[in-house]
Amino acid sequence: MRKLKSFTKMSTAEEKGINIYGIFLRSLGICFGVSLILIMLYALVLSFTSMSDSSMNMTIQIIMIASIAISSIYGGKQILNKGWLFGIILGLVFILLLVPLGMGFGQSLSFDKYFAAKILMGSTVGLIGGIIGVNLN
Repeated sequence: MRKLKSFTKMSTAEEKGINIYGIFLRSLGICFGVSLILIMLYALVLSFTSMSDSSMNMTIQIIMIASIAISSIYGGKQILNKGWLFGIILGLVFILLLVPLGMGFGQSLSFDKYFAAKILMGSTVGLIGGIIGVNLN
């Protein structure tokens, strides 16, 4: 008699023994690391040039987009499937972790249209980065 396979199907990551939580934490660390490096470079540019700080809001948004994209591409490439979901969660967690960090630096907490736009931007960029990462394999 043949033995029937289990009805619960394991995902590709589980079959290969991939630690999704470890990859998520590594990706989140990459996200914060890239952000920190790019913000420090921007601060150096502001310090040594006559560039005004009026471009700060736009530059911070670009840095956040780049950080989420790089880390979600890395994570999507590592987990091999459902990169879109991984990227969305990564983008949301990153944005939500920036809220208490910003409050520690004196920023006020406000749930307005700008906060909603940041959440939408983070999840969308994460989604796209996760899809790209999975398809790089």
